[in-house]
Amino acid sequence: MPVESSPTHGASLSAWSVMSVATAGLAHLEGSPPLPCQDAAGGAATPRPALVLADGAGSSPDSGLGARVLIAAMLRLVDTLEAQLAWLLDGRDEPSPEVLRQFAELLSRHARGSLVDRAAEQHRAARDLRCTLLLALVGHERLLWLKIGDGEIVLERAAPLAERAGEEPGLAPHLFTLGERGKGEFANQTCFVDERLDVTQVQYGCESTVALTGIALMSDGAAEKLVSLDGEQVSGQLSYWFDDLRQGRLRQRQLVRRFYSEEFCRGTSGDDRSIALLAREPEAR
Repeated sequence: MPVESSPTHGASLSAWSVMSVATAGLAHLEGSPPLPCQDAAGGAATPRPALVLADGAGSSPDSGLGARVLIAAMLRLVDTLEAQLAWLLDGRDEPSPEVLRQFAELLSRHARGSLVDRAAEQHRAARDLRCTLLLALVGHERLLWLKIGDGEIVLERAAPLAERAGEEPGLAPHLFTLGERGKGEFANQTCFVDERLDVTQVQYGCESTVALTGIALMSDGAAEKLVSLDGEQVSGQLSYWFDDLRQGRLRQRQLVRRFYSEEFCRGTSGDDRSIALLAREPEAR
């Protein structure tokens, strides 16, 4: 894979704002004994906008550590591979399917290796630290996403409104999900980052950044009230959060309060809730 940077186009990558939060679910807080949050989420605005989210497996005794390990490992890798990412995501030429597959394999191998290495340091089996992984990396021309297991990746695009006589043309947010629902072969089963991770379990792809105004990664606990089970409907709440984030008004405590609100908790599993957000102003037309 070439490592030389290509000329960049489009809006500045510095225009993106980032925020993330992970909270313990009520089922964990009210358990006996109470359990800590097994989710982790993180992001970076520079040198390249990036989001990472990991949801620890409830059946694994130290999956919260595994989730935190993956966040740190993937953000460090993104920083290390900036030259390759510039070539992959900033140039006008689309990467070939083979190049994209190779890069997705590189990311998933690094995730698996980081988890296996930390498990060895802890004298544990890698299965004890296993977790899911969501990743989004933003370039001038395209976005690279990767998904291992469940959770949701949601994009927001600024879609033009139908023009009316005498009115200025406007834009409205359009929300949609990426990837399959992330379940395994059987009901209530998903795949995880662990020593048995196979490349066929890794979902990935590229999306154009044209009119892209928001990116959200969510654990399945957060997605319970924000995305329908089939992924076809996404709550408009995300657009409000994106708007507040790009205007500098969003605070982590607002997300935490919403996740613990009676309305949000009613009828849910009480699982941990985590979310990572990137947002920017619509591009000038």
